[in-house]
Amino acid sequence: MVLIKIDEFSDCFIKALEKNYHVISKKYLFAGIAGVAIAAFILIHFILPMAGPDTTSTPSNQIAFLDFSYDEENSDLKTNLALHQINMTKPIRLSTPADVDQYCNFLTDPKRQALVTYCTSTVLKSKQGTLGDINMVGSADLPGLVVVALQSNPMLTNYDDVKTVFSTVLNSTICACWEKENPDGFLTLYSLIDKIRDTHLQTKEPTTSTHVLALGNKHFKIELTTNTDGYLWKLLVSK
Repeated sequence: MVLIKIDEFSDCFIKALEKNYHVISKKYLFAGIAGVAIAAFILIHFILPMAGPDTTSTPSNQIAFLDFSYDEENSDLKTNLALHQINMTKPIRLSTPADVDQYCNFLTDPKRQALVTYCTSTVLKSKQGTLGDINMVGSADLPGLVVVALQSNPMLTNYDDVKTVFSTVLNSTICACWEKENPDGFLTLYSLIDKIRDTHLQTKEPTTSTHVLALGNKHFKIELTTNTDGYLWKLLVSK
């Protein structure tokens, strides 16, 4: 089965579309999730070689899957986030071509997007309201990419929740090993997030982003973008 090859993560970037972050998803309503679901309009562009049936099996052409299943990781995240009073809904599973095209369309390259045949999406809520969502995309068997998108208001009143979600996702999808590795020289994830926030507010640039950072045996990237509702935080995790 063919998936997206995303091990060369340094050649990707995340871009948020300039449109309303809040949408009403028929899929969410059908599943019985009350209210207006937040779907992250994020496009991820990979300048990577594609892996197909006629490619060789050299390491550079092998497809990098994440080492967990959709069910396993969604369950773990739900349990771990609940410890911090953050509720994660039951995952919506999208597998028909029409649903994948509409709700799992995260890749700007049509050929690479065509390799996505399955995704799950969950909504996060805290005491302050809806935070955003977590999406996992790949094949029906394994995810190749985790996308977390969280919305903050102009006052950043849910800033602590953003830190908690990003920390929980990294600890669960990669490892609880930050203090051993100190990515980019930061002693804690929270200090990195603080740096992104401070830089973004000081420079007034539309988007502030980390480099692609290695942690454990995977990679991640964090972005902060100003939008009409305040600030959109994004976390991307891949092999």
